[in-house]
Amino acid sequence: MRIEEMKSLWAAQPIEVKQKEALAEMFTEKSHPILKGIRKQLLLEISSWLIILCVYYSMFDGEKRPLAANMVFIICVLQAIAFNFTGYLAARNLVYGDNIITSIAVYLKKLKRFKWGSLCSRIIFTGGMLFFFFYGLDVAIFRILSIAFIGLVFIGQLWLLQRQWSQRIKKLAELKFELINTNEKN
Repeated sequence: MRIEEMKSLWAAQPIEVKQKEALAEMFTEKSHPILKGIRKQLLLEISSWLIILCVYYSMFDGEKRPLAANMVFIICVLQAIAFNFTGYLAARNLVYGDNIITSIAVYLKKLKRFKWGSLCSRIIFTGGMLFFFFYGLDVAIFRILSIAFIGLVFIGQLWLLQRQWSQRIKKLAELKFELINTNEKN
């Protein structure tokens, strides 16, 4: 959507008069619709991971694996939880600066760092899970093929994740560029 289209859509919208209290309530974290959705997803994921941590020892034969393999599993799961929580905290505070262009510029920098954090988090998590589940298994042709297949799927997922982050960043950078150009014309 281009700036001119956005301006015309903006001008066509009816203006509702809101009370200051209603406006303030809209911007609180607990009633923000996007943050509410992110919070629900975060709670569901954290609950799921905590349940897995509670049952993995007996369910995934953790008692048959050495302490180091169990620690790798626990650290990988806790790292995934921490990274998801970090993402929620980053989504809470999007306004930085006195105007939208400055705010978008700061957010772009943070998004680029978060992209690499996301990729590294996925690599650590998957590597740790593979280490835990394949630790101590006999090396057979079927298992080698299984590991190779899982590795290819993992590389494909990383490529898709990187592409998705790059597209988000590119769209935001284009919006910033359009806003700068529109601001200079006025």
